[in-house]
Amino acid sequence: MAQIVIIGGGPAGVTAALESARLGAEVILIEAAHLGGRATWHSLVPSKVFLSAAEALTAAHPWLENPPSRPDLGTLRARVRAQAETQSQRQRRALSQAGVRLIEAVARFEDPRTLRLEFSTGHSEHLNVDRVILATGSEPIFLPGLKPDGQRLLAPRAMANLSDWPEHLIMIGGGVTGSEYVSFFSQMGVPTTWVTDLPTFLPRAEPEIAAGLVAAMEARGVNLYPNAPVARAENTGSGVRVTLQDGRTLEGSHAFIAIGRRADTDRLNLDAAGVNVTRQGVVVDNYGRTSQPHIYAIGDVAGPPFTVNRAQAQARLAVRHALGLPTPPLETIVPVEAVYSDPQVAQVGLSEAEARHLGRTIQVLRADWDQALKAHLIGHTQGVLKLVVDAENGRLLGAAALGNHAVEVINALSLALQAGATLAHLAQWAPAYPTLGDLVRAAVDGYGV
Repeated sequence: MAQIVIIGGGPAGVTAALESARLGAEVILIEAAHLGGRATWHSLVPSKVFLSAAEALTAAHPWLENPPSRPDLGTLRARVRAQAETQSQRQRRALSQAGVRLIEAVARFEDPRTLRLEFSTGHSEHLNVDRVILATGSEPIFLPGLKPDGQRLLAPRAMANLSDWPEHLIMIGGGVTGSEYVSFFSQMGVPTTWVTDLPTFLPRAEPEIAAGLVAAMEARGVNLYPNAPVARAENTGSGVRVTLQDGRTLEGSHAFIAIGRRADTDRLNLDAAGVNVTRQGVVVDNYGRTSQPHIYAIGDVAGPPFTVNRAQAQARLAVRHALGLPTPPLETIVPVEAVYSDPQVAQVGLSEAEARHLGRTIQVLRADWDQALKAHLIGHTQGVLKLVVDAENGRLLGAAALGNHAVEVINALSLALQAGATLAHLAQWAPAYPTLGDLVRAAVDGYGV
């Protein structure tokens, strides 16, 4: 029986363990902290609890004369803990039922075939390995002068312990985490300032879609500071002072630091394993294989983009390849990138600019959110759907959307993209009515298909 050792118990590691067991391998999963990883305990689950609460409250606004403006923070904190614990327990049960051996320890390579396991009790032991999958995830980046203190200088980890609503929040960072928490706090009526050192907010998003989100935040009263690198953030005792590199200062009650993430490789001792690593993360091929053929790396530890769906897709492919089974390369998987702000941002495949840069002759099909009856029924009619289509053969190349439940619309289109669908295929789609899937029909009908 083939043996697979997986280091890291986050979404990628758990997926790899369950897939390995399903395919008949002897599986050992090593996790140094809490099963579920940072995604469950510090980032994804907590943020989605907060965002789900905001969505539930705002969904009721059109129907209530005096809708509640904010949820109780104590209730939110309890909900975060309950969801994290439930998810971790669910994963533990699934691993146990699959026959996966779970070891709670820090794993370090002593050579390419030997791991040293260090336990919280202080003792250690060695483990000889056949195949190894690295899934240690990523950790937030903090710089000198830009470090959280858990009180007024916040980071995602601190949100599960937030005891008071900020009087004025300064968000430092224009990526996905910054976008989601700016959306949440501004929805909750917290005066918010948004700062990024880049020319644009949400730089990975399709430019028109990102600009639409920024406009929505500005309309909500968010103060925007693009092209504004931060020199330092200080807790003054009664508030925070954020000093920009050009000398300007911003005052608030709290600052939230979300300037990026990096692959977490520090404790693995990869030099001893002979595994190549760059600043982006562990170097892998299109099957997740590192410079050592028996060692694979999946998810955030293999570099950006840092998304769970991509990590889980990598996990399944890497396991199959490690076991010698027929496996498509990772480039055939086209994951959706999503931002759970209000309005949501979602995209898949090529953007309009990317397609033109590649020399493709394209059509761009569009539909506005208010063309769907469902959008009017739920009271969210602002948004846009863009389809990028190859003008020569009608094949769908990519899609992007901004709007309420945009992720669900793009999810459907990701399957169409994966299947090589054309405008002719989309023209034959008959989604349930009324749904936001009607937006796809509206875009295709606009071009006479």
